[in-house]
Amino acid sequence: MKVIFGGTFDPVHNGHLRMAIELAEALGERQVDLLPCYQAVHKQGVGASPSQRLAMLHLATHGDALLAIDEREIRRETASYTIDSLRELRAQCTDETLVLAVGSDAAADMPRWREFSEFAALCHVVVMCRPGFHDAGVFGALEAYGFEQLQCVDALHSEKAGGLLDLRLNLLEISSSDIRNRIAQGKSIRYLVEGAVREFICDNGLYQPKQEGK
Repeated sequence: MKVIFGGTFDPVHNGHLRMAIELAEALGERQVDLLPCYQAVHKQGVGASPSQRLAMLHLATHGDALLAIDEREIRRETASYTIDSLRELRAQCTDETLVLAVGSDAAADMPRWREFSEFAALCHVVVMCRPGFHDAGVFGALEAYGFEQLQCVDALHSEKAGGLLDLRLNLLEISSSDIRNRIAQGKSIRYLVEGAVREFICDNGLYQPKQEGK
């Protein structure tokens, strides 16, 4: 089974990393592929360049065998649409189960993603939720696009695509936007990101407030 966890990672933080590790453990997989986008079409004001975000991902995951990085969207150098990556991955993994892992916020927005009606033929979707989260509307909306809700992790292996799994994980309350805001306000981000990432942000002057007239 191939498991993909995509995002802007602007910057990658310990919440992302912990989520990916818990995902691997919950699914019984030896690896989760982090898929950074080149240009997020659904977000404005990305603070770091694609190459800088990729560099931070490599620093954050260095030496962790559970986490790999899929650079295909960065290398494509065009606006990132998940459908394009799923088609490429399906062509490469013809007989393999393909899982796209998303957070509950992203899951709610998925029906608006480009060519979402094609997703169920290409992959399973695992929605990573905090304990106590309940929004039947999110899962009902995805089922309307051909996904069938599954009751357990083992059911992911019965088909290569088309399943929808609600996976409860202990998620850290950390967000990239909060980290960017903290940096802009001169506050510490120690222990919110890996030390090497914090040094990279500092060395490259990332997420600093813009100077007037510059």
